[in-house]
Amino acid sequence: MTISSKSTRRQWLAASVGTVAAAAVPAAFAQQRKYPQQPVKFIVPFAAAGAIDNITRAIAQGMTKELGQSVVVENRAGAAGNIGAASVARATADGYTLLVGTSATHGANPSLFSKPGYDAQKDFEPIALWGLVPNVLVVNAQKGPRTLQELMAAAKASPGKLTYASAGTGTSLHLSGAMFEHLANVDLTHVPYKGGGPASVDLMGGVVDMMFDTVAVSLPLIQGGKTRPLAIASAERHFALPDVPTFAELGYKDMVFGTWAGLFAPKGTPADVLAELRRASDAAMNDASVKATLRTIGVQTIPRTGEAFRQFVQQEISRSAQIVKAAGITAE
Repeated sequence: MTISSKSTRRQWLAASVGTVAAAAVPAAFAQQRKYPQQPVKFIVPFAAAGAIDNITRAIAQGMTKELGQSVVVENRAGAAGNIGAASVARATADGYTLLVGTSATHGANPSLFSKPGYDAQKDFEPIALWGLVPNVLVVNAQKGPRTLQELMAAAKASPGKLTYASAGTGTSLHLSGAMFEHLANVDLTHVPYKGGGPASVDLMGGVVDMMFDTVAVSLPLIQGGKTRPLAIASAERHFALPDVPTFAELGYKDMVFGTWAGLFAPKGTPADVLAELRRASDAAMNDASVKATLRTIGVQTIPRTGEAFRQFVQQEISRSAQIVKAAGITAE
């Protein structure tokens, strides 16, 4: 009786331990699979040290703290952002390779290129829109006009004579100029450069008459008295240039254009991974040090996630298409 009782008790204990162990396996497995379990890579489809790269590195630092894994920034430039965007569109949809999409990759490029190598709307899941660096119209501080009204008078008096530089055909700087020509009903001559740096040099040297440039890049030149801002293409005055009027204030209410950046995942990325990335992005955007860095480089934050971000992208693609068509711009 005693032996039988002990035997039964051992069998019961063994069965209980087995049940607990079996229950622990899925829990341990779930713990192992919690995202992320390795570094996350952000692909910036442009060169290092530019406005998009600077924005990305600030937010990547904040998201590293939130995710508990390193967020590595990799620059994969070329073809106006198409090379980097296409590489992420083809990446495994597991949340470890993400794209920093912009007003180029998810705005102008779908209209500028017949075969960019990706579908901006179908190949990606929008995670979070981070912010916008508006473009500002600048002229040579010594030789240029002092107001937009003076510039307009000169442009109307000599159609086609005044020139505006850009960082290249199809860039946001070029599209800003084309949009302004259309809204102001003036004829200007576009001079494309291979980058904003050479364009700024020629503006300061008096080779070209004006250019649209991002606030982030223009600010040191404006503060150093090298260039003069006439108007800013944003919905409201910029905190770094409070004395510079918006185009809307000067009669061009639809003249709002700039370089924006946001995070995208390949289509098919699991919903729980997207949710975690959105949470981490929101937290990073609210981090005091990240906010301070973004403000230093002139970023106006416009946080949107999920469906709101998707609608924003659709609107940007449609708006850019109208500008490209009206100006007859092609990058090919």
